Amino acid sequence: MGNSKETILSLLSSEILIENHGVKILSQVSDTKLAQLDYTSWTKWEGDPSTFPWTFENTETIYFVEGKVKVNVDGHEKEEEAFEIGKGDVVVFPKNMKCVWNITESVKKYFIHEEL
Repeated sequence: MGNSKETILSLLSSEILIENHGVKILSQVSDTKLAQLDYTSWTKWEGDPSTFPWTFENTETIYFVEGKVKVNVDGHEKEEEAFEIGKGDVVVFPKNMKCVWNITESVKKYFIHEEL
């Protein structure tokens, strides 16, 4: 199975989708869908509590195994505009998105970049 953005989003189309400032968040994705995504073949990353700016140079899909992150998207820096993502969520950040990540609970995630 390919891992293009279209493939991932079509696979997750029956899940509950929330969009925040262009970021697609699918909360508590079913085990069946996770198995179909084959997320364990994606790149693994872990991070401890910290705050840092980040730019997504490619469309990136993330599955959070553990942890919590508070995200402020560039242009939406007010506290009430931030949103939280974490354990059990599949999140798609669009290409060229700039944001600040505040890891509030140590994160274990898998991610994949959109195939070009």
